[in-house]
Formats: sequence, structure tokens, C-alpha cells
Amino acid sequence: MANIGIIGYGIVGTAVDYGFRQSLPEGKQNKILWYDKYKDGSSLEEVVENSDFIFVTLPTPYKNNRIDLTIMDENIDKIAKLSEEKDKVIVIKSSVIPGTTRNYAGKYPKNMFSFTPEFLTEANYLDDFVNPDRIVIGSDNDKIRLKVTYLHKERFPNVPYFLTDLTTAEMVKYMANCFLATKVIFGNEIYDLCEKMGIKYEEVVKAVVADKRIGPTHLDFTSLRGFGGKCLAKDIVALIGLFEEMGIDASLLKTVNEKNLRIRKVRDWEEIPFVKT
Repeated sequence: MANIGIIGYGIVGTAVDYGFRQSLPEGKQNKILWYDKYKDGSSLEEVVENSDFIFVTLPTPYKNNRIDLTIMDENIDKIAKLSEEKDKVIVIKSSVIPGTTRNYAGKYPKNMFSFTPEFLTEANYLDDFVNPDRIVIGSDNDKIRLKVTYLHKERFPNVPYFLTDLTTAEMVKYMANCFLATKVIFGNEIYDLCEKMGIKYEEVVKAVVADKRIGPTHLDFTSLRGFGGKCLAKDIVALIGLFEEMGIDASLLKTVNEKNLRIRKVRDWEEIPFVKT
């Protein structure tokens, strides 16, 4: 049983609350508080003061083709000052480019940081949280990593765990999302070819995804074309930005993103608060 705080109460924050609020073995139950600037919850100070684990689930939009960490930076600074030299772990679940959490840990050395990515779909985010394929826990400190692992294993004992460092955990999230974005665009291109040749795309996909190496998700064709939503569109832009900062060729991801911008009929990611550039 633990005292859990959540900073940001959108889809991810709500899922964290839902998942950890459910009963533990022997009838135990975690105590949960949450703070959101735009919703009627507890104060930031109250959440931090009364929490052992502080989950950060804030927006990380993009601006000028780079991830915008303004909201994260402002809140992490406040959280770190309130939890300095206290036995509290700041658990970042917001999608941040690799290296971000380690930078926070360096800037606030008197605090404990972990990064644990979420792998939620917008349509089934609550169910996804309580039935995960795997749980990735990143920290550069063994003690912190074990504390966060124990918290999760008490609630999710039968899930595969991957314990790693902060930056590796961050990269897991971006690789997963950008792969899925690429898969969507690949499926769209095959759909166009099937249409030209008078072939039923659905029949092709059904036979292809029987191959266990490929998997059935992100190949359904919709009239909206391409990918949208809260994650894939912004995450691929953020990772391209990191590639460019590192001086590494990102031609594949750039092609995927450019194709999506050409064919996507509804840019729903621009309707998400804080995401518009």
C-alpha cells in the first residue's frame, strides 16, 4: 500500500488513478491524490506533501518541430523544490525525448527520479493500463528502480518487467510509437496499390497478420487516412527533432511524417489543448 500523487489529470493521469486505486492483495488499497491546474482536485502542495510516489502525466506538445517541455519544466521545478531531500520518487510518465529525465535528475540532484512509459490507446486507455503487455521501469539508481518496481508488482504481479536506465526507458516509448506510425503509413500505401489493382485490402491484411512477427494492429484502413490522435503525430515530430539535434539522418521518419501530412484528412492532434503551434 502506498500514497500516490498524480500531477495532470488527463487520459494518462486518469488511467494511473484507475489502475492503482483498485484493491491490492489482502484488501489493501493505495491512497491517491491528484492535481490538475484546470480541474477541481487537490493543490500541488497537498499532493506532493502526502505522496510517496508522484506520477507526472502532463502534456508534452510540439512547437516549431521540436518537443515543447515548457509545461513539464515549470511543474517539475515546483515538484522538485517541494520534495527535495524527502523520501519521494518523481515518476515521469509523460512522453519526453530521451535524455530529458536524466537532465532533470542532474538539475535536481536532491530528488529521486524514475521514468515509466505508458502504452495506452485513446479508445481503451483504462483497460490498457490494467492489462499491460509489459511494464518498463527506468532509473539510474538501483534503489529508486526497485522502489518503483515494488509499487507496480504489488498491483501487477504477472506482467513482464523490463528494468533499465532513464534514457533507455524513454527511447522504448518513442521507438514503439514511431514504429506504429510507420506501420500505419505502410498500410495506407499498400491500400492504395490494392485499390488500383482491384484487390481487397482487408483480405490481404487478414492473411498477412496471421504471421506472428507482424501483428494485427495499426493496419486497419479508415477514411481519415494516416494517423492522428494525441501521441503518434507529436511523438514522431519530437523524435525527428532529436535526430536532427544529434546530426543523424532521419529520412525514414521524415518520409512517414510528410506522407501523413499529405494524406491525413483531419489533423485532430491540432485540436488537443497545448498542442497547437
